[in-house]
Amino acid sequence: MSSSYHASTVDWLGSWIAAGQVKPGQTIKVEADLGEQLGVSRTVIREAIKTLVAKGMLEVGPKVGTRVLPVRRWNLFDPQVVGWLSRNGLPENFVDDLLDLRRTIEPMAVRWACERATLEQIEAVQLAYNALERAVDSGTDYNRADQSFHECILAASHNQFIEQMVPALGALLAVSFEVSAADPDELRRTLPIHKDMADAIAARDSARGVWACMTLIDNADLAIKRFYPKVMADRKAS
Repeated sequence: MSSSYHASTVDWLGSWIAAGQVKPGQTIKVEADLGEQLGVSRTVIREAIKTLVAKGMLEVGPKVGTRVLPVRRWNLFDPQVVGWLSRNGLPENFVDDLLDLRRTIEPMAVRWACERATLEQIEAVQLAYNALERAVDSGTDYNRADQSFHECILAASHNQFIEQMVPALGALLAVSFEVSAADPDELRRTLPIHKDMADAIAARDSARGVWACMTLIDNADLAIKRFYPKVMADRKAS
């Protein structure tokens, strides 16, 4: 079986389900129908369904067939699942829960980074901040630079659970940044707070670092509440 067929079929099915084309509790088409629609074999469909079962999106049983599960059962720490959801507009409660998650994890990660970061990691955080500053000045991919900055800090926490969560948290952070960045003034306004956080880690000043982190998240919360409806409307229009 071609891995490219498998990957593209998983992506199509995952995005199709995340877009709400099939509601939770409903069954999806039989393998033959889906295979004909997508131009792939039953084997490819069957393997793609297994992948989505592993991601918590589907369940398969002799009596229920292939059924879509509620979003709360999906693996929301899977970057691919988050990507499919974000393509079609996240529900507002998902964004609120995401901010709650950031408030739970990021301030402690900053505190531990202040206490535990190696000299190389402190330098990496500073370099990531410099890239962020250049992105704001040039108007280039600010979101990617912002995500990289936060990922450097998470890695510097030296907590193996947080380190394993970096890929998933990175995908979730990307969603948060995309929404809050809808306000162009927000980018420049929060740049000094990012610098405070980077400098606090370099100075081993955990109180200053945690304060800067919480301030950033609170600002993101306000920006999202102001601009989220516009972001979703623009996405649906396109």
